[in-house]
Amino acid sequence: MYAVKVQINDQLPVTGGADDLSVLSAILTLTGKLGATSHPRRDNGSVDFTFRLGGLTARGPGIQDQHLVWLEQDELKVGDRLSIEILETEQPDPVESGSDADERARDERSYYEHCKRAYFELRKKFEPDA
Repeated sequence: MYAVKVQINDQLPVTGGADDLSVLSAILTLTGKLGATSHPRRDNGSVDFTFRLGGLTARGPGIQDQHLVWLEQDELKVGDRLSIEILETEQPDPVESGSDADERARDERSYYEHCKRAYFELRKKFEPDA
Protein backbone atom coordinates (compact mmCIF):
# COMPACT_ATOMS: atom_id res chain seq x y z
CA MET A 1 0.00 0.00 0.00
CA TYR A 2 1.03 3.61 -0.43
CA ALA A 3 1.82 5.44 2.80
CA VAL A 4 3.24 8.68 4.15
CA LYS A 5 5.99 8.73 6.77
CA VAL A 6 6.33 11.91 8.84
CA GLN A 7 8.96 12.94 11.34
CA ILE A 8 8.74 16.12 13.42
CA ASN A 9 12.10 17.26 14.79
CA ASP A 10 13.72 14.29 16.57
CA GLN A 11 10.46 12.50 17.44
CA LEU A 12 9.93 8.94 16.27
CA PRO A 13 8.58 8.88 12.71
CA VAL A 14 4.92 7.98 12.13
CA THR A 15 3.77 6.10 9.02
CA GLY A 16 0.15 6.53 7.98
CA GLY A 17 -1.48 4.14 5.57
CA ALA A 18 -4.15 1.45 5.26
CA ASP A 19 -5.36 -1.00 2.62
CA ASP A 20 -8.82 0.62 2.46
CA LEU A 21 -7.82 4.30 2.02
CA SER A 22 -8.78 6.55 -0.86
CA VAL A 23 -7.34 9.75 0.68
CA LEU A 24 -4.15 10.19 2.66
CA SER A 25 -3.08 13.72 3.60
CA ALA A 26 -0.26 15.44 5.45
CA ILE A 27 -1.40 18.98 6.26
CA LEU A 28 0.71 21.75 7.78
CA THR A 29 -1.42 24.77 8.71
CA LEU A 30 -0.26 28.20 9.86
CA THR A 31 -3.00 30.57 11.07
CA GLY A 32 -3.11 34.07 12.52
CA LYS A 33 -1.26 37.25 11.64
CA LEU A 34 1.43 35.71 9.45
CA GLY A 35 2.70 38.90 7.81
CA ALA A 36 2.99 42.62 8.48
CA THR A 37 -0.01 43.57 6.34
CA SER A 38 -2.18 40.59 7.29
CA HIS A 39 -5.62 41.32 8.80
CA PRO A 40 -7.02 37.97 9.99
CA ARG A 41 -10.70 37.87 10.92
CA ARG A 42 -9.91 36.86 14.46
CA ASP A 43 -6.81 38.76 15.48
CA ASN A 44 -6.08 38.05 19.12
CA GLY A 45 -2.35 38.23 18.44
CA SER A 46 -1.84 34.47 18.40
CA VAL A 47 -0.21 32.51 15.62
CA ASP A 48 -0.79 28.77 15.46
CA PHE A 49 1.22 26.13 13.60
CA THR A 50 -0.42 22.70 13.42
CA PHE A 51 0.16 19.45 11.56
CA ARG A 52 -2.11 16.50 10.85
CA LEU A 53 -1.53 13.16 9.13
CA GLY A 54 -4.89 11.66 8.27
CA GLY A 55 -6.95 9.83 5.70
CA LEU A 56 -10.36 8.73 4.50
CA THR A 57 -11.35 5.14 3.84
CA ALA A 58 -13.24 3.87 0.78
CA ARG A 59 -14.62 0.55 2.01
CA GLY A 60 -17.33 -0.04 -0.55
CA PRO A 61 -21.13 -0.16 -0.62
CA GLY A 62 -22.84 -0.70 2.71
CA ILE A 63 -19.68 -0.33 4.82
CA GLN A 64 -19.21 2.80 6.96
CA ASP A 65 -16.18 4.86 5.90
CA GLN A 66 -14.02 6.64 8.43
CA HIS A 67 -11.75 9.64 8.77
CA LEU A 68 -8.52 8.31 10.30
CA VAL A 69 -5.75 10.18 12.14
CA TRP A 70 -2.22 8.93 12.74
CA LEU A 71 -0.65 12.13 14.02
CA GLU A 72 -1.81 15.53 15.26
CA GLN A 73 0.66 18.09 16.50
CA ASP A 74 -0.88 21.34 17.72
CA GLU A 75 2.05 23.21 19.23
CA LEU A 76 4.62 23.62 16.51
CA LYS A 77 6.90 26.65 16.52
CA VAL A 78 9.31 28.52 14.29
CA GLY A 79 12.38 26.37 13.68
CA ASP A 80 10.57 23.02 13.91
CA ARG A 81 11.50 20.58 11.15
CA LEU A 82 9.04 18.29 9.37
CA SER A 83 10.17 15.48 7.10
CA ILE A 84 7.60 13.85 4.80
CA GLU A 85 8.29 10.75 2.70
CA ILE A 86 5.95 8.92 0.32
CA LEU A 87 6.57 5.20 0.40
CA GLU A 88 5.09 1.75 -0.10
CA THR A 89 4.78 -0.51 2.93
CA GLU A 90 2.79 -3.33 4.42
CA GLN A 91 3.53 -2.09 7.97
CA PRO A 92 1.93 1.32 8.67
CA ASP A 93 1.62 2.54 12.25
CA PRO A 94 -1.63 2.03 14.16
CA VAL A 95 -4.33 4.67 13.78
CA GLU A 96 -4.43 7.17 16.68
CA SER A 97 -8.12 8.01 16.23
CA GLY A 98 -11.01 7.70 13.81
CA SER A 99 -14.53 8.96 13.27
CA ASP A 100 -17.37 7.99 10.98
CA ALA A 101 -17.34 9.81 7.66
CA ASP A 102 -20.23 12.07 6.70
CA GLU A 103 -23.12 10.23 5.12
CA ARG A 104 -23.97 13.21 2.88
CA ALA A 105 -22.95 11.46 -0.32
CA ARG A 106 -25.36 8.63 0.46
CA ASP A 107 -28.22 10.98 1.32
CA GLU A 108 -28.51 13.05 -1.85
CA ARG A 109 -31.90 14.53 -0.99
CA SER A 110 -30.66 15.92 2.32
CA TYR A 111 -27.60 17.36 0.61
CA TYR A 112 -29.76 18.93 -2.09
CA GLU A 113 -31.98 20.59 0.54
CA HIS A 114 -28.90 21.90 2.36
CA CYS A 115 -27.51 23.41 -0.85
CA LYS A 116 -30.87 24.93 -1.77
CA ARG A 117 -31.15 26.64 1.65
CA ALA A 118 -27.60 27.96 1.38
CA TYR A 119 -28.27 29.27 -2.12
CA PHE A 120 -31.34 31.25 -1.07
CA GLU A 121 -29.58 32.60 2.05
CA LEU A 122 -26.60 33.84 0.00
CA ARG A 123 -28.43 34.83 -3.18
CA LYS A 124 -28.93 38.50 -2.25
CA LYS A 125 -25.25 38.85 -1.37
CA PHE A 126 -23.95 37.43 -4.64
CA GLU A 127 -26.85 38.24 -6.99
CA PRO A 128 -28.11 41.64 -5.73
CA ASP A 129 -30.33 42.20 -8.79
CA ALA A 130 -32.10 38.83 -8.48
